[in-house]
Amino acid sequence: MKKGFLLAFVLFFIGCDGKIYTNIHNKNKIGANFSSIEIVANDTFSKESVQTIMQKMGFLVAKSPYRLRAEHRNYKKACTNPLSKTSSDYSFDGLVSIELFYEQEKIYTAYMDYKGEQKEALFAKLINVMMDDLEISKP
Repeated sequence: MKKGFLLAFVLFFIGCDGKIYTNIHNKNKIGANFSSIEIVANDTFSKESVQTIMQKMGFLVAKSPYRLRAEHRNYKKACTNPLSKTSSDYSFDGLVSIELFYEQEKIYTAYMDYKGEQKEALFAKLINVMMDDLEISKP
């Protein structure tokens, strides 16, 4: 458990190449069918973006045993250490990530660094990859 948390922590703070990184934590949930999903997020942009995407796909966004957690980090605003700013490579502007849970169990994680402005399409990429990886059909 500690090693998994440390690995996730390190991966969020090292620079990536804009590639989408994924992890299926519970392969028994591949092919699961559900029509409702609860959305939680660390900021308004993430929550509204993911809610809109899921509603467009036909999911009911409401209280559900399936919960999708979304997160957006703006590297330029988040880093306040002057030494880090001068010694780090800031070729990316931020990070977006999603985690899918069933009740309290984590099923899936996806994240990527990005360049440019924050926009809904960043989360759409992650959600589409999740839908494919977990073979989730739209309701």
